[in-house]
Amino acid sequence: MLKSVLQAPIPWTPGITKCLAAGTAALLLRNVASGDAVSPPIGHLPHSHGSKVISCSDRKGESVRKILIVRSLLIGISVSIGLNVDTASAQEEPTQNFPYIGGNIISRLGYDGNYRSEAPLIETDDVFVQIIASPIVHFSDRLRFNTELRVETVTPPTEDRAFEDQGLFARILQLEYDVTDRLSVHAGKMTPSFALASFIIPGMYGNSYNKEIELIDRVGLGADYDFGDGQRGTHTLSFNAFFEDTSVFSESLGTNRGRTSIDDGGASNTEGLDSFALSLEGRDMPRFPGLTYKLGLLHQKRGIDGVADENGFSATVMQTLENSNGDEWNFIGEFAAFENFEGTDDDIIYASGGIVYRTGPWMAVLSGTWRPRYLADGGQFDDYSIQTSLEYDLGNGFSLAVAHEFNRDENLDNRQLGFRFSKVIELGK
Repeated sequence: MLKSVLQAPIPWTPGITKCLAAGTAALLLRNVASGDAVSPPIGHLPHSHGSKVISCSDRKGESVRKILIVRSLLIGISVSIGLNVDTASAQEEPTQNFPYIGGNIISRLGYDGNYRSEAPLIETDDVFVQIIASPIVHFSDRLRFNTELRVETVTPPTEDRAFEDQGLFARILQLEYDVTDRLSVHAGKMTPSFALASFIIPGMYGNSYNKEIELIDRVGLGADYDFGDGQRGTHTLSFNAFFEDTSVFSESLGTNRGRTSIDDGGASNTEGLDSFALSLEGRDMPRFPGLTYKLGLLHQKRGIDGVADENGFSATVMQTLENSNGDEWNFIGEFAAFENFEGTDDDIIYASGGIVYRTGPWMAVLSGTWRPRYLADGGQFDDYSIQTSLEYDLGNGFSLAVAHEFNRDENLDNRQLGFRFSKVIELGK
């Protein structure tokens, strides 16, 4: 067998040449390591591939050359297989074991001081802790349980206080399932998607007023559908049907904020899925780089003491710009209007705007909300909030922030100064 191999002519195909080169390199390296003379084992290689055949008048020399060639080919094949195995191993991604917990925990030590308050508002100093735990339990790559548990003050201050009137309560207890890569459904206690500004304007007072239109403490079900591609961007259509939470989860441990009852009335306090929110959000659009938008429609059924059903809409836009130094600017604007706000005869508008500048570990924010409320009796509240804040990222999840706010609430002026020392812990890492 070996004799027939040695006597056969050798066709120089690209695959053989590649393996031969690898084997030759391996032999040369071994010779160098052992101190042997370094010389090519096969004489001259052909200058082209194809059906060219080596011939030599010296049959003994030809036999030696063929032995060396076979040896080089075998080593080359071994090297090639080894390289392929190593490459495949490097490309394999580690498998995720289920279940596992992701999300994060935000802890804050805070101070709010009200001053120059118009009566009957009072001036107070308030020291508190706030903990927002948002663990996500992943049962599989499609099924997960989203939660948001909070420890914070549950009543407004009536005098100076320190670490008082704090309670633990659940804001989100939601089971979510990915039906497909684009469609997901969810049910439980949730915050249905509607407006956006209160979530994206940073600063400790950035959402003083627009957080009032967050649909917190709702129970229901909904769906999210993602569509778009690399050319059109990513868009999400969301629909939720809900009612206000009247279960034991509307209460809080520690200082009890009280359980909501259907007798309390109010918008969506019906214990039936007769209120809904519809929203469309888009981002990552090549034609509009750095642009994010959101549109929302809202209908909330009146409660037992309501005058009429509440209807509202919102429109939000955020533009992100980055300069050559890596500094980032965010420009945010939102307009939301409501008829029969909270089931009353009043109409109200929330017009919010913000400018955010980030450079290195620093973040500066200027933002505000205008909140005119048109009362059923013909009166009007011209309320507003204007805040400035400065935050420094200390690293390792720690940050320090200071902020100041001018606000008017039901035509009464107030000023507020605050500090926050925060720590973010990422779960599952």
